[in-house]
Amino acid sequence: MSKLFIAVVIIFLTIGSFAQTPRSARDFSERGRERYARGDYDGAIADFTQAIDLTSRLEINDRPARNNLTVHQQSFDEAATAREHITVLDPRTADAYLNRGNAFFAKADLDRAIGDYNQALTITPASAAVYFCRGTAWLIKKDLERALADFEKSVKINPRFIKGYIGRGMARLDMGHTKAAFEDYDYAVSLSPGNAETYYHRGDARRLTRDYDGALEDFESAMKLDPRFASPYIGRGNVRFNKQDYDGAIKDFTTALNLDGRLAPAYKGRGFAYLAKGSNAEAENDFSRALALAPRLGPEIEATAKLIKSWQ
Repeated sequence: MSKLFIAVVIIFLTIGSFAQTPRSARDFSERGRERYARGDYDGAIADFTQAIDLTSRLEINDRPARNNLTVHQQSFDEAATAREHITVLDPRTADAYLNRGNAFFAKADLDRAIGDYNQALTITPASAAVYFCRGTAWLIKKDLERALADFEKSVKINPRFIKGYIGRGMARLDMGHTKAAFEDYDYAVSLSPGNAETYYHRGDARRLTRDYDGALEDFESAMKLDPRFASPYIGRGNVRFNKQDYDGAIKDFTTALNLDGRLAPAYKGRGFAYLAKGSNAEAENDFSRALALAPRLGPEIEATAKLIKSWQ
């Protein structure tokens, strides 16, 4: 399962109207969203933590947290392992947990992300979106049974929740249930035929199963529906790379980066294409940019670069 394929699925939900929330908590939540959008995940986490602290009170083992401070001001690890009792002063606390979990997800801190998703579900147990987000984290951790269970809960809660079907399709594909996976992708497209994201995800599933013509068809459908959506260009770039059309791949990855310059998979893919063409300096520059944005790509870049060099 490609890292891009998973990363673009995770959602950052817009916080709703905080009718009963203190103004200061709303301010922290709004600033956290802004920081998240800029890629300042640490700042976003700090703001969402403040919003949580202002709208909830947590107790560990049925006793108040030390010095009247919340768990978040003590230890995330303690919070993750202790049995916690939550007294919620505002139901929208769940939104702050969800959004902070997504910020942890963006930092690849999956255990803390899952911890926050668990807290959100304690407050709002019928949230399809939170089950989806937690399922995506389980998927990256390769805990496919838990991932599948969460995606199934998300679509049971909301049978028209498109992302839930995409997530379940991803889990089924990783489990080798290809036919069932494409039934989910096809159903997601049928629910929203004008949604570029659904075509992109089905296209990437087709790419992963080496149906390159089908993948190109879906990527180009996504581009027509939303020319500003960068991911289909990365998908088509990957297909062109697999077809040894390195110039076409470079063009697609560059288009994606012009749309969003923070896409590490685009730098990684363009670096591979440059390396295949023998443009080593350009390739190393792109690999450096990819690693600056996503250090976790290091082993993949090293292994694939070694393979490409063996072709030459």
